[in-house]
Amino acid sequence: MATKSRRVRIVLENNQYVLAPKWAVADFVGADEYGNLIIRETEAPFAGKLVGLTACCGATAKGCDGYIGCRNCYQEVDSYLGGWIPESMIFLKKKVGA
Repeated sequence: MATKSRRVRIVLENNQYVLAPKWAVADFVGADEYGNLIIRETEAPFAGKLVGLTACCGATAKGCDGYIGCRNCYQEVDSYLGGWIPESMIFLKKKVGA
């Protein structure tokens, strides 16, 4: 069974908070309207692209056999998490100075 990594509280611009995997805090940008976390990719060749993290494990999504699934537990997730996320999908951004 997959285990969740340590989570850290991040305050959003509406003063609510989300729990994000510790490894993703530095790259965290915000959350979409469904509560999925969005981070900015930092490694080449995808540096600067926005990526959504799954709610189940806080992992990226990938194409599985006939569906888009969590890269960690293979649970089916929303198909838009399997590609790059446009800036317009960010519903709430990380609070500046928090």
